[in-house]
Amino acid sequence: MRGLFFIDIPILFQHVIFMEIEKEIHDTKYIRELIEYWDAYVHAVINEIYVGVGISLGLSEATAYDLAKNRTTDLKKSGFFKSLFDKFKSLFPHKIQRFRPKKGMFGDGTPMSEKQWTIFNNSVKKYWQKHTGRVAEDIAVKGFLLGRETTNFNLKKKPYKNKSLYQVSFDQYDGEIPSTIMEAYKKYDFDKSEKNILNKSFSNIAMYVQETNTEIQDAIRKQIQLGLDNNKSAIKIASDLYWNVQKDEELVNKYTAETLRRNWHRISQTEIASVYEAGILAQHEAQAMESLRDQSKAKYFIRTGGTCKWCRSKQGTLVRLIPSSVVEDTKNESLRAMGIIDPNTDIAIWPGKNNVGLKENDWQICCPAHPYNVATFTPINIETEWYNAKTGEVETRQVKKKFIPQQVDYSYRSKDEKEYRKPKVMGENLVRFNGNIYEAVPASVADKKLDAWRKDPRLPIPIQMDSPQYRRIFEAAE
Repeated sequence: MRGLFFIDIPILFQHVIFMEIEKEIHDTKYIRELIEYWDAYVHAVINEIYVGVGISLGLSEATAYDLAKNRTTDLKKSGFFKSLFDKFKSLFPHKIQRFRPKKGMFGDGTPMSEKQWTIFNNSVKKYWQKHTGRVAEDIAVKGFLLGRETTNFNLKKKPYKNKSLYQVSFDQYDGEIPSTIMEAYKKYDFDKSEKNILNKSFSNIAMYVQETNTEIQDAIRKQIQLGLDNNKSAIKIASDLYWNVQKDEELVNKYTAETLRRNWHRISQTEIASVYEAGILAQHEAQAMESLRDQSKAKYFIRTGGTCKWCRSKQGTLVRLIPSSVVEDTKNESLRAMGIIDPNTDIAIWPGKNNVGLKENDWQICCPAHPYNVATFTPINIETEWYNAKTGEVETRQVKKKFIPQQVDYSYRSKDEKEYRKPKVMGENLVRFNGNIYEAVPASVADKKLDAWRKDPRLPIPIQMDSPQYRRIFEAAE
């Protein structure tokens, strides 16, 4: 067969990953289906690259595909992608070509030169970019728009969780839900802040796609070199490429297709959840900016969903949306630390807020808060609505009574840590506070200093003199 076709290869995550990882399943059908498609599509592209390598090692096409479908240690046969692609063919027209490096490229048993590896890596890169570039943008746009629709469904109090991706596309977009950023901008009204948030969300997804491409190249090179050095047969090298069959879990298995697919499952679910949440929050950011001048316009949300121990303890937490442009320290979610006094909550959220690089003890309130997390933010009008802990939903109150949430401190800090977090003078115009170093600067250079810090976060965080933050941090410093 020539030309384009759908790859008919295993959905490994259904059989391997779900048994090993305690996961959370998104209860909203259309976002769950978007994750399912994106996960399977990239898995299919990864498998096709590895099948092509197997053929170049000297395997027949039938043997290469059969090896990808069957785990050699227990001969367990996995499911197939074709039925899933057929299910979404009216929404996603993307198809996958065969990947076929030069025959015999790895077959003579001799080490490859750097020039040969460069040629091979470039062929993988070209194939990867061709098959993931447009799809990554398509996924980002659809995820963002689905977040917008969720907000609209919430405001109209219409049931939406059981709507399929096809139903949302047909009902809300006349069957033509946009697949590119420019198409979305042309068809629908996006304010400036929404455009910025969508562009940033797409950039994050594109970054992880590129990192996966690099990991694939490194993995293939590592396993082939290891196999040639140990005089392994072509089929043994291909088997080692596909599956985690070695005992050396930490060193060798990270270079297999099975591990790459498992890693992608975590990335796909987490990043789609991120862009989905960005779509939920983005259309409220302009109002959040106005609320900095007018407290009555403050936009509040309730954190709902998530099944892990950490998420369950945060169910029903009231948070306030602020513009991401005013956040100077992304590791501090306190409204008071930002100079914002709110009588209802001290927890701030903003589009793009995450816990990347933080340990569980330091996690902040955001969605998603961790890999595989499906918690979400539900808007609440604290004058007319309340959070029902029994149903896990925001409901309209029968008697109007302002919702004042119970302030719960989930953190624990030792005496030494509390002492360390106090403001302390570190030098001229420098104060350490809450683990960060702040620098007092005059208004004339504040913007310039802030731009420099954004480019290099290792610099002290600039605080304008006579600002609320300056008085709170520097005047209290010891």
